[in-house]
Amino acid sequence: MTEATAKRNKINFFSEKKWIMAYWFKKTGFGINKMFLQWGKWWEDDFQDISDPRFQEAYEWVEKAIQMTKDEIKQKRHDAADNRPMPQYIKKLAAKKGLYVKKCSTRNHRLKVSGYAIFKKQKDKKPVYGKKFDLTVKQVEEYLNKQEDK
Repeated sequence: MTEATAKRNKINFFSEKKWIMAYWFKKTGFGINKMFLQWGKWWEDDFQDISDPRFQEAYEWVEKAIQMTKDEIKQKRHDAADNRPMPQYIKKLAAKKGLYVKKCSTRNHRLKVSGYAIFKKQKDKKPVYGKKFDLTVKQVEEYLNKQEDK
């Protein structure tokens, strides 16, 4: 497997995304086409098409998960999130580059993954990278290391 194929096969926050889908579809009508379209709206690059085995696995998983109560799903969705604080070295690296990194609060944003986004300033609403708080610590670090010091 090439590095590009491995990168394409890796879906960041996959478990968390499945819980988000379960949470969403507990409140709305569920179907394979609806789930594929909704997943694509939120995380467009995860699956090439509806026949992707990873999507099929996720669909079957969500179908079972929505049998739980709304409160159980809500708790499991929260449990699946990365609730660790942002590493200090990331904050320092971003400041050195004249940037600011935010971590998504899944308590406030239940339909977003618990990743990171990079902003020019703390008060900015639009990130320069990671528009859906979908970056891992490693991706943030790689991006920041490519930027010039300010």
